[in-house]
Amino acid sequence: MKAYYLITALAFLFGAAVLGGQQSSPLANLDPGLQQALLHDAACHAAPAGNGAPLLQVEVKTEEIRVRGREAGVIAVPQDACHCEGENCATYVYLKSGDDYTLALENKFASLHPMNGVMHGLPSLSGKLEVNDSQEETTVYNWDGKEYKASLCATVSRVKNRKLPVIRRHPCGNTLAKKH
Repeated sequence: MKAYYLITALAFLFGAAVLGGQQSSPLANLDPGLQQALLHDAACHAAPAGNGAPLLQVEVKTEEIRVRGREAGVIAVPQDACHCEGENCATYVYLKSGDDYTLALENKFASLHPMNGVMHGLPSLSGKLEVNDSQEETTVYNWDGKEYKASLCATVSRVKNRKLPVIRRHPCGNTLAKKH
């Protein structure tokens, strides 16, 4: 019975993680407040391999975090060699207050999207980190009123000759979320 609830929860996660409202544009074209926050937080400390584009010219995927019809924040993902390794890219979650953006979560993900459920005024986030071609880590982050915390963690493995993946829930560690 426990496995049934886990599979149901993960099916909900995958369904809620469907892309919607995601946009892409150069950092220079973003809202000035978000632009400044990313220039500070996403500064590339390593020389980008084969890509000499300044950060302002880097394409950034963004997805609004909306609560009751208003923009509560944004998920921003720079798309260059400095910020991405394979499918996983540095991902920044900012909460919006007036014209200011405050960093709430930062890590590398293959995808991160707001979910339908709201906790303490903000939606939960569903993140996926690609480990290799047949394995990924899925994590749900809930807002506790002060920060996003990992609340449900599972390893999803695709096994040869099986239609459905193997899903193993495990305790959430501090390996994915970086506090700020």
